[in-house]
Amino acid sequence: MEHLHMLSILVRNKSGVLQRITGLFSRRGYNIQSIYAGQTKNPAISRIIIEVPGDDFIINQVKNQVNKLVDVIEISEPDADAAQAMQQARENIIR
Repeated sequence: MEHLHMLSILVRNKSGVLQRITGLFSRRGYNIQSIYAGQTKNPAISRIIIEVPGDDFIINQVKNQVNKLVDVIEISEPDADAAQAMQQARENIIR
């Protein structure tokens, strides 16, 4: 069953990393519902949050493909509490 998944991606803070990630999504035909990016406390590392619609099979494919990119350090799905907090923060930004 398809539903919205939130992916948290830690990457090296380098030029072109976001473009490579979104390019992968485009080439594979994966839709991005929303995307947020920002530097972490460590200025060499950024976090990208992507919301992706899909079933578990598609999401596992997305995670495996993104994890193969050179500057990706880690990709995970936040637990329910963290995902809800990020969703609420997103709604506050949109308003």
